[in-house]
Amino acid sequence: MYIAPNSTIRILRNVTIDNTYKHTIHFNSSSEQASYFAGLAKYTVTNYTYQRKERILRIGILADNLYDCNYIMFQNTSFGNKWFYAFITNVEYVNNEASNITFELDVMQTWYFDYTVRPSFVEREHVVSDNIGENLVPDDLELGEYIADDFDGTNQLGSKSIVVAATFDKNLDDNTGGTYSGIYSGLYYNVFDSYADVNEFINDAVNANKGSGIVSIFMMPKNMVGEIGGSVKTYDVNKSKKVTGQIDGYTPKNNKLYTYPYNFLYVTNLNGVGVPFPYEYFTDPTNCTFTVSGDMSCNPQIVLCPTNYKGVSANYNEKIILDGFPQCSYNTDAFKAWLAQTGVSQLVSLAGGGAAIAGGVARAGAATTAGGTALAIGGVPLAAVAGIAAVAGVVAGVIQHATLPMQAQNAQGNSAMMALGLKDFAFMHMHIRGEFAKIIDEYWDVYGYPVHRVKLPNISTRRHWNYVKTIDVNIVGSVPADDMAKIKACYNNGITFWRHGSEVGNYSIDNSVGGSD
Repeated sequence: MYIAPNSTIRILRNVTIDNTYKHTIHFNSSSEQASYFAGLAKYTVTNYTYQRKERILRIGILADNLYDCNYIMFQNTSFGNKWFYAFITNVEYVNNEASNITFELDVMQTWYFDYTVRPSFVEREHVVSDNIGENLVPDDLELGEYIADDFDGTNQLGSKSIVVAATFDKNLDDNTGGTYSGIYSGLYYNVFDSYADVNEFINDAVNANKGSGIVSIFMMPKNMVGEIGGSVKTYDVNKSKKVTGQIDGYTPKNNKLYTYPYNFLYVTNLNGVGVPFPYEYFTDPTNCTFTVSGDMSCNPQIVLCPTNYKGVSANYNEKIILDGFPQCSYNTDAFKAWLAQTGVSQLVSLAGGGAAIAGGVARAGAATTAGGTALAIGGVPLAAVAGIAAVAGVVAGVIQHATLPMQAQNAQGNSAMMALGLKDFAFMHMHIRGEFAKIIDEYWDVYGYPVHRVKLPNISTRRHWNYVKTIDVNIVGSVPADDMAKIKACYNNGITFWRHGSEVGNYSIDNSVGGSD
């Protein structure tokens, strides 16, 4: 059957999309769509033969006049009012009055209003809301080196006390110990604030023959020192968020840059253990709170615990421990200690030696009157000789111990950080460099955030453009199977929907949530 040629063909230039399908244009209606493309027509041909989706179009226009054209739209009026849209892939010279145009159907625009996207797994897109802490799905992006703003401690562990753990108290009275912060100890912890007082206490203990009752001398934060029967001492630490709008001089457009791992609070015990604490996991991200508490023992530990963090009032699962406080050495007078330990026995020995000398001499005199002969050495009775030897032995022992040097006890280390004034927790506000912040921010401008949820893709929620990338997108509609496969591939490969055709590729426009036109 003969069909009168009545197709309309418009040949367009300056169309900003192409058959890579990296970009397309969003329209609210088919009439809006047709009006936009018609406005880009360089030539309009009517009463033309029926056009199929993919073919070579011979048209009576010189090829030189078509080289700046990249798009066509056509309507087969005899078979309906639908407009088909296609990319010009080649223009071939035929003669001075005719050219061949090779075209490929634009499946996105041709079937734009003929299919429906159902909830699908969205890998990434431009989100509708961008409040700080709202979009936390990790993104695999280069971060560079971190910068630390500020360096601060707890302000609770600076002042230190010296603790002498012994079996007796400051009065040298024996003590059986008790509970410190609920933990039993058989030792009594004598607390001093000056080295002179410690030395005096040690000397008194040695003179009283109680030096062996000193088990340990250590240092610990004064604020953490407990008492018998006392409860755990706890102090609050508040660290305000240090972000004002700029990160290393750069002002982000995407608020994800204010969250971990781009911006966070870092806490370390300055002894090899450090933990990042994302601001967004605190109940009040602008005021990060911790508690500091400790125990009373020969090896004290201080615990830093985040509070109101990840929905837990006291999150001990993410605590940091500070230990290794100095175990202190101390000197004792060896002579005093020896004398205190052996004084009585040596006095007995001296007394016994003197008695032996006197007795020996008396027995020697008595023996001569009886005509007997007393045993003697060099005329001195043996009993007297034994007494002299005993005295000499005692005197030699005294001289030996009197010349001994002072003896060091409990010589241990762990003092370097204390000496540097760094025995504390350190808080640092960490962030990436401005250079990397800008790179990441611009990447999100183009490709949005990772989402990883099943939802309806956002294709028109931003003022200027929306990027969307899906996995196995779910689409239904009255679309030929081969074209439907191409449409699905566009979503799965990632495609940007632009609100205005003239803006395609212009990422300098403010496209942030609530951004300006």
